[in-house]
Amino acid sequence: MVVRQLILVLIGLVLTTACGAQASPVVEPVKPEAPAEVQSDNEPAAGTAAPNCLGETISPIGQSIAEDYETASYEQVMIWFCNGAEFEDILVALETETLTDRSADEMLKMLADGLIWDEIWQIAGLTN
Repeated sequence: MVVRQLILVLIGLVLTTACGAQASPVVEPVKPEAPAEVQSDNEPAAGTAAPNCLGETISPIGQSIAEDYETASYEQVMIWFCNGAEFEDILVALETETLTDRSADEMLKMLADGLIWDEIWQIAGLTN
């Protein structure tokens, strides 16, 4: 329960910081019908969406997430996003990665396969 509250607070802080930094145009992202897999070494697998699904627009939320976590570059965050992951889930995966031996990429794949965060946290050993 404490982990869940911590993650929700972190999500709120990142979204507040990223959204309050600059006003940017509203852009509807193009999401693929089914998320493609990304290799665990943070290199995109064949068939993944390019990290420019927002066009030339730089995502302040994606940029903020990449700045806060050394294990993921802006390009990697945007690859996950362009392949169907929500920014909130990317943030939760990266934060959970700091607490476990599971990679964010692995957890985002579990999420795409239909698991919910409670199940992923249980697999990762954070809950009973």
